[in-house]
Amino acid sequence: MADFQIQAQQFSLLAGRREGGMLRPDDRHMIRLRAPLPERWTGFSMAVAQLAATADHQIKCCLSLCGDTEPLLTLHYTVLPNCRVQIPYPVNGRVLAADYAFLPPQPGVYKGGMAGRAVRPEEINAVELSLQSGHLTALAFDGLTLTTDWTPQDVKGAPLVDPMGQALHMRWAGKTENTEALEAYLRSEREAAGADPRYPAGWSRCGGWLEKRFEATGWFRREHDGRRWWLVDPDGYAFFSNGVCYGNRTGIYALADHLEALYAWLPPRDGQYQSAWCTGDAIPQYVVRNGLDAARSRTLVNFPRANMIRVFGEKWLDAWIAINAARMRRWGINTLGVGVNDYADEATRTFLARSGIPFVVTFKFFALTEECIFRDFPDVFSEAYERAAQQMAERELAPWRGERGMIGYFVTNEPEWLMAENVNLAEKLLLHPGVTASKRAMIDFLKDRYPSGIGALNAAWDTAFTSFEALLAPLQSLPAAQAARQDLAAFHDRLVNRYGEVVSRTLKAFDPHHLNLGMRYNRPSEKTLCGPLRYFDVFSFNCYGEEPATSAARIGRYADLPMMVGEWHIGAQDSGLDAWGLYSTPTQAQRAQAIRYYLEQSTQEPHLTGVHYFEYSDQPYLGRFDGESYNIGLIDVCNRPYPLVAEALRAFAQQMYPLLDGRVRPQTPPVPLTPMR
Repeated sequence: MADFQIQAQQFSLLAGRREGGMLRPDDRHMIRLRAPLPERWTGFSMAVAQLAATADHQIKCCLSLCGDTEPLLTLHYTVLPNCRVQIPYPVNGRVLAADYAFLPPQPGVYKGGMAGRAVRPEEINAVELSLQSGHLTALAFDGLTLTTDWTPQDVKGAPLVDPMGQALHMRWAGKTENTEALEAYLRSEREAAGADPRYPAGWSRCGGWLEKRFEATGWFRREHDGRRWWLVDPDGYAFFSNGVCYGNRTGIYALADHLEALYAWLPPRDGQYQSAWCTGDAIPQYVVRNGLDAARSRTLVNFPRANMIRVFGEKWLDAWIAINAARMRRWGINTLGVGVNDYADEATRTFLARSGIPFVVTFKFFALTEECIFRDFPDVFSEAYERAAQQMAERELAPWRGERGMIGYFVTNEPEWLMAENVNLAEKLLLHPGVTASKRAMIDFLKDRYPSGIGALNAAWDTAFTSFEALLAPLQSLPAAQAARQDLAAFHDRLVNRYGEVVSRTLKAFDPHHLNLGMRYNRPSEKTLCGPLRYFDVFSFNCYGEEPATSAARIGRYADLPMMVGEWHIGAQDSGLDAWGLYSTPTQAQRAQAIRYYLEQSTQEPHLTGVHYFEYSDQPYLGRFDGESYNIGLIDVCNRPYPLVAEALRAFAQQMYPLLDGRVRPQTPPVPLTPMR
């Protein structure tokens, strides 16, 4: 099918103003355009916006599929400013079913996702494009192309990244001015790392508390002392997991292909800098989200590694481990969180052995079935799910089950089915054409609820099924009766329970010593808590915001078990990146105060046994594998810590265990945080 072009002049302007050939934002810093879609639009799989936006920082750019009056489903990216880019929005069947959590990363655009409900093609008759940023000043828009055949294009623009991986044209306190300054600093840090890199006084060899002891088993475990939950280290000392995610990772890879013009310098791809390059298939999360073929097509570069190689040559890895292991121990970081086992090109075992810091592992590939009910939620009643769980244990857990320094394992990371608003998996099951095993389990469930037969179910649901087996075929629409909603809510709980039970039972049989740390839910709710809690040793959830104690207390009403925050961060807006994380402060000084407040408050909830900061390193200026580019690290791209944040970490660690034991009270006041728009 030939491409269809919706010209720029065919878009009506809903917000903003026209000035000649340029568009300008309104007083809300927004430009919003709308155009009708052609009747044959469903024959296309991609809608490609072509534009150049003028701004100081990244711009949120949304494409909404609309009905007569309002957007129904919105796809969003953040866009690189001051460059001419193409933004390819998928508009295929999976998108219309709201079956994506993240959109594929593309050259010139940052992280993407979607919001809204599943829609039918006949509901959609128009498209809206909106751009918004407090720094947006102008837009040159070339229109929207509907196509089935799009390939990435090189992004045109002047260099934005300097030879060390920093923002080229920005200034901030602590910026490394040149390669000579880089070498002088890193060599001084390597020398300082030779000093005594111990944990704070009063801590055990694993980072536990020498003043409080339980029975020693040689493994990490959990214990309730009558007042609060604790983890216990292998020597029996009370332990709070003050962790950092990706702490052993030697820098974060940045997207490089089709972006070469935006780098002032790129390291050679062979010789001593070869280890600073990879393709997307070396990044498990890229493969999981976008597929192996797409991953192999992307090229990424690691500036933190290149900087270390530039200074230390073939001994760069020894220097990296020495510098960063010493820092973490001095700061009171006693856990390497998510990401320890993510990358095959990391010297993970060497880092763990030399640092002596306890760690957790996160399974890279969850036990999925060929057909999933919704997004990454498997056919949990199938034999294939049980086989996949066993294979996951053998693949992911076998290399680690003898490790005494390992606290436990996260079964998965932020399941994407939970990123949809108010999802009911039983409803998704009824609409699905396959996943037969779970459908048969639902039929058995309904037969138990309606033992007198299908007539009773039809009367309750206001339906006309000829038999229970008719539910094996996909429904075109969901029954609206109250009884149907109640039954489907109850079977949703069964599905979620089975989801947690099968993998947890299999993993515990395979490895009885390490703690099952749960699934790092991004949005814990009553629906997600109903079943799996009984199978987890520790309930993990990611908790962004001012403090985690409120969320932990709410979860604690449903289950009394230890909890761990798998991710949190607070960024700053003044230090060389265009994006600042999910929550941020204007300055590094305020950020340091906010981080210490979060840490202190985490000690005040008796269910919390650990919090893991995300993440150790800043993300790249032009985006990591999925386009994230946040100023959230404890160190920057030049391996330089943010000094005020480092001091806040060190000061908290000095009082962490007395805070947990109630001997001292928190003193740091909160700081207002800015949520990401």
